[in-house]
Amino acid sequence: MKQGCRYGTHRVIEPVGTLPQPALKLDNSMEIYDNEILIDVITLNIDSASYTQIKNACGADPEKMKSMISSIVRERGKMQNPVTGSGGMLIGKVVEIGTGFPDKKLKPGDKIATLVSLSLTPLNLKRIIHLDPESDQVDVEAQAILFESGIFSVLPDDIPEKLALAVLDVAGAPAQV
Repeated sequence: MKQGCRYGTHRVIEPVGTLPQPALKLDNSMEIYDNEILIDVITLNIDSASYTQIKNACGADPEKMKSMISSIVRERGKMQNPVTGSGGMLIGKVVEIGTGFPDKKLKPGDKIATLVSLSLTPLNLKRIIHLDPESDQVDVEAQAILFESGIFSVLPDDIPEKLALAVLDVAGAPAQV
């Protein structure tokens, strides 16, 4: 396994030398580095400002919104709206954990919510399964990478996933839940 930078700078394609969040494009190949985890994404919770901008630009047409979101991810390797600069967060299942990832309690199959922005998260979007213009939660078939420095929360079993995601997002993405 290749060794990666704790902050994910090894994933930056353009401009080289920046951190992932301000970068224009990230490497969204899903072969993990030693300090990353691979996630099968279930739902993207797109930031409200970003989702509203996309919705307005597309006239609330679900197919146009799907196309715009797919285009953003294809061009940038992440979900970062180029107009608002914002991203959101995700929920998914852990698929693979790099040997150098610091959290040794995490295991494949755990459902997690990432508590870092999608604007710095490498994302490979295969397809959008469901999108409702009235909800900023988008069900997808996708994979994402979480860096060693990225914080996350294992989802509790006693709260529905989408409710947990909304609560974690509204709570300002606290480090511990």
